Amino acid sequence: MFKKKQFDRLNSLYTTHMYKGVNGLIMKYCHRKLECFKGKEKYDSVLEIGPGPASHINFIKHKFDKFYILETSKDSIKIYENDKRINAVLYDGVNLPFENNFFDRIIISHVLEHISDPENFLFNMMNKLKSGGLLSISLPADPGLLWRLGKLYIKHYTAKKTYGISSREYEYLLATEHINSIFNLMSLIKYHFKDQMEESFLPFKIKLVDLNLFYNVHITKSTN
Repeated sequence: MFKKKQFDRLNSLYTTHMYKGVNGLIMKYCHRKLECFKGKEKYDSVLEIGPGPASHINFIKHKFDKFYILETSKDSIKIYENDKRINAVLYDGVNLPFENNFFDRIIISHVLEHISDPENFLFNMMNKLKSGGLLSISLPADPGLLWRLGKLYIKHYTAKKTYGISSREYEYLLATEHINSIFNLMSLIKYHFKDQMEESFLPFKIKLVDLNLFYNVHITKSTN
């Protein structure tokens, strides 16, 4: 089993690698598509949860007054400390340190698959939204067929070169990162918010997880 220091190093490499080269282009495409929804011209107060080194702020098309980021790592907080557009806040990965009905929009991109209790986390995010507010979620289509094919390529052809680790170690890293499948997360979302959501499958738009790489969904908080 990896020591914590070794795991943290690999996790950092993995996160950085996701936003370089072909992977980076694909991730930026997903960010751009997360802004394709029927929304308002302005969301006054916006929160992004767990962006790592690549905040979604540069892709936002609507106007906003305040933009907050929540991160579990002090190193991640430091990335944004000189960006005057962003209020970066440290949190424990579970409890959102804001009052209920505080935000007009919450963005969580490629994070919910890492959360140990995603159902409660969904409810917590909805609680922090104002009535009529928007929760924007982006998820990898893991373990869909197309996603598995991409992972297989990295495992056999780039894991050693990029991370300096074996294919078995790469699989371990992913196993400890993506603890929730796209199928389970979609089931949770649709069970609770079926009549409040707008979804899209990327890049092929066919409503099948196995034939896509990403799943984006926007949930509007009920005004009742």
